[in-house]
Amino acid sequence: MDFGLSGPEQAFADEVRAFIRAHPPEGFPVEGTDAGYGSGAHSHAFTRALGERGWLSLGWPREHGGRARPMSYLLVLLEELAAAGAPFGPLPGCFQIADSIIRNGSETLRREVLPQIARGDATFWQGYSEPEAGSDLLALQTRARLEGDHWVLAGRKIWSSHAGIATYGTVLARTDPASARSRGLSMLVVDNRLPGMDVRPIRSLTGQVYHYEVFMDGVRVPRDWVMGKPGEGFAQLLKGLDTDRFWGRFYKAPFLRRILGLLVEYANATTRGPGLLAHDAGVRRRLAHAATEIAALRALFYRAAWLIERGMPATGEVSAAKVIADELGQRVLSLGMELLGPFGVLRAGSRWAQLRGEIEHQYQTSWGHTLAGGTSEIQRTTIAVRALGLPAEPRGRA
Repeated sequence: MDFGLSGPEQAFADEVRAFIRAHPPEGFPVEGTDAGYGSGAHSHAFTRALGERGWLSLGWPREHGGRARPMSYLLVLLEELAAAGAPFGPLPGCFQIADSIIRNGSETLRREVLPQIARGDATFWQGYSEPEAGSDLLALQTRARLEGDHWVLAGRKIWSSHAGIATYGTVLARTDPASARSRGLSMLVVDNRLPGMDVRPIRSLTGQVYHYEVFMDGVRVPRDWVMGKPGEGFAQLLKGLDTDRFWGRFYKAPFLRRILGLLVEYANATTRGPGLLAHDAGVRRRLAHAATEIAALRALFYRAAWLIERGMPATGEVSAAKVIADELGQRVLSLGMELLGPFGVLRAGSRWAQLRGEIEHQYQTSWGHTLAGGTSEIQRTTIAVRALGLPAEPRGRA
């Protein structure tokens, strides 16, 4: 099996690298913090620069204004951006929502929103979790009732990434309260500029803002701004979860490879005790083990991508890749904190901070990753039930 790039794919990788050299990522303003998943900070300017190259619509069908490139080109793009530490935070959400609109969106959404995504003028947040409906999304309380040509939306969402700086949200709401829990839900595309939207920041332990709480009071959403048919919101959610978790974690391997490179560089240049840190057998073994795990993670994500592109079930592979990505990230960054010793707790901006303070920031953000996008416990249950065919655990059992 050849894991290398084909000739055209390598040419595209070279094109992306040339773009990065000509447009250094640190030269772009950012509006949102780097949350440590590997996609860097949130920069509208960088997103628009990618749109100008036609890269945001790279994999779309030609009838929707895309280039109809295989999925492998999107993977190459994300890997190169992650390896460079570029601020492409909005990009995975743009890929996922564009695909959903192309497959399940109304003609209005395709006409009005897709061109904005292609230009880099539209970014997205997800309105799923609520204060009383986190892992149990079917317990959500957000409601939308149909009045003429509009859905009137009321409710509250929490832990919505980049909601305060995004253009649109995909909001799961109950549109038929009389239906069973898994029915009567609809997925609405909501413009952040509509009256009745109140988006409030949630400051994290890093001192920065990544998550937001969103209050919706009488927000009037056009009737045809729905993914799929009204009442099919839960089905839309299930269809999107695998791809959401895939696009939300795929670039973790190249990101961790970049972090590992920083740690190797530090070990090769730092004297501790009788010699270089890199001469310590334990340090060398742990760095080499991390490199092996990162390579295995990348292979698992490529396996999942192969399945997704062919429309084959990928739930087990995606859930496994997410668990491994999140927990491996925590281990690699914990190793980084150990290697840096007392310097590890110094933030960027301190005169004594090592590696620009990046390890400290990424270490703090990493501990929320095994909760975000579905906890590791839920992912393991998903693997057991949906991938292996094991029975669901009886309720109430410890």
